[in-house]
Amino acid sequence: MANKQLAASSTQGQVQRKAKGWTTDKLVAGFVTGLWAAIAQAVFFIGPPSAYGICFISHPSDLIDWIVNHLFGTALYVHDPSVDIPVLTVVGVLLGAGVATLRNKEFSFRMPRRPLDHFINGFFVAVFGLTLGYCSVHIIMAVMYGSFVALIGLMGMLTGVVISVNYLKWRVRL
Repeated sequence: MANKQLAASSTQGQVQRKAKGWTTDKLVAGFVTGLWAAIAQAVFFIGPPSAYGICFISHPSDLIDWIVNHLFGTALYVHDPSVDIPVLTVVGVLLGAGVATLRNKEFSFRMPRRPLDHFINGFFVAVFGLTLGYCSVHIIMAVMYGSFVALIGLMGMLTGVVISVNYLKWRVRL
């Protein structure tokens, strides 16, 4: 009995240490990402929109609009930094994440229990992000630039997170 308790507490301690390490790693990754975004803005003289260095709503939107403009000769709006060559942040993040999961042997396809819920949540995130013009990373950066619109958007995003978490808790109880 004592050996089982010792083994359980030892495993729990390892998990807690590992979780602390992951938190530190995520914090460092956040700072590095923000630093690279700021450097990109300075090097490429990116003006409006402010905080465009990394965005998971505007960059894919610009990429799709850029492709459509070049394939069909349309004139869809593309932000200034993506007029000549689109910013490929999302492509880089997806490729980097894929390589990291393959390298660490963590890659696997999993079907969610409620795929429609995931689709609807993702759809709302994209629609509201495009309506506001910001993704969650971009919105925080824009708040730091002093954007009042981004501050309102951040409050709306946090409200949406609270509503979504409560909805998911309710769905789990069903």
